[in-house]
Amino acid sequence: MSAVEEVREALGTVLGKLAEARGHVNTALVAQDEAGAGFALLRGTNDVEALQSLTAHDASREELIQIPAILDRCAERIRSYASGIGANPAARTVGATTDSVPTQPGGRARSAPPRPPRPGKTHGRWCDSDGNAVVLESGKGGEYYEATRARGVALGLAKGIPNAEPSIARHVETQFVSRMIDQGIEYAEIEINRPVCGTTPKDQQ
Repeated sequence: MSAVEEVREALGTVLGKLAEARGHVNTALVAQDEAGAGFALLRGTNDVEALQSLTAHDASREELIQIPAILDRCAERIRSYASGIGANPAARTVGATTDSVPTQPGGRARSAPPRPPRPGKTHGRWCDSDGNAVVLESGKGGEYYEATRARGVALGLAKGIPNAEPSIARHVETQFVSRMIDQGIEYAEIEINRPVCGTTPKDQQ
């Protein structure tokens, strides 16, 4: 193995580790968002210690948000250096599956998941064909809520009750189905902050 090949392999390992770290940061951000939903009960309190806890949580999230960009800059500098010496590496994932490092179409690393529009809401994102992140949220505030409700009524899910709302119309997943129908999307992947509805033991009872 030549010196250039050794450098290429070593840098590929480094890039793989950076990508792995980025994936873990994304996971940590999702966990922090879920923790934030629990903190919602404390917002508005006058208790000093509770306010300090809230402030510390919010500050830690803001710091965590900065880490993916730092890792990206580091990886970009490594790629630039490697290109300059003719040792362009491919990221080698070591000790993790590729599923742990979310990417956009084209292999670009995704940004951290968006913050919930409101505490406790199911939320997530969809990366369109251009790699743009579209925020998704459950409930009546969802972009495709009305369309999903209408489809639910048409399918008989309102059980014939006038002006009733099929509860499934509020779900992120079903609202995204309406988006797919409306925009003619045949295949898509979305990320949400909770298990898909219908898959948990509680849902199946």
